[in-house]
This record gives sequence, C-alpha cells and structure tokens, in this order.
Amino acid sequence: MTEAPAKKPPLKHRLKKLMEQYGRVAVYTYLTLSLSAIIGFSIAIGLGTDADTTGGVLGSIGAGWVAAKATMPLRILATLGLTPLIANLLSRRKKARGDDDDDDDDDDDDLDKDAPAA
Repeated sequence: MTEAPAKKPPLKHRLKKLMEQYGRVAVYTYLTLSLSAIIGFSIAIGLGTDADTTGGVLGSIGAGWVAAKATMPLRILATLGLTPLIANLLSRRKKARGDDDDDDDDDDDDLDKDAPAA
C-alpha cells in the first residue's frame, strides 16, 4: 500500500510560519508589493481617464486601491515566494559588509563608558 502524499498546510498556517521565521522582512515585502500594486493601478487608471480635478485624481487612486485589493491572493503568494529570497539577499549583504551584530536596536553604542555613574 502506498501512503497518500502529505497535504500542504493552509495558506493561513504558511503565512503564520513565514511571519515567525522572517518577521519584518515579510511585512516589508508585502507592503512593498501592495503599494506598488496600488500605485501602478492608480497610474494606469489615471492615464485612461480624464482626471483633471481633485475628485478625478482621488477617484483614480480609489479605483487603483480597489483593483489592487482584487490582486491580494496573488500578492500573498508572491510574498510567500519572495520573502525567503529577499531575506537571503539581505543576509548576504550584511555578511559582505562585515555586520555580524544581529542587534540593530542597540542605541547605546555611542555612550561614554568612562562616564561616572550618578
């Protein structure tokens, strides 16, 4: 008897795992894709219409947002595929620079260590 191949986990579980593994890189990737889609659709709609007034421009942006919203499943799949590649690229750049310190939030690097304690 042959066993049935394991099913892929649902998209929700894959997104949760992606966020746990890559964190900010996944969020920035998704936001970049989202903003690019909104801007791209807004420009395309604006070029196809006569948007001379403020209402016309805002209407083009609103229509661009609605069109980008329709592409959300594709953007999520693109985020799942691109995030590991982008994280790998960022990791390589960081190693090439010699930045081995993973703690980027350390703001006390420039404190004077010889200062007397209060």
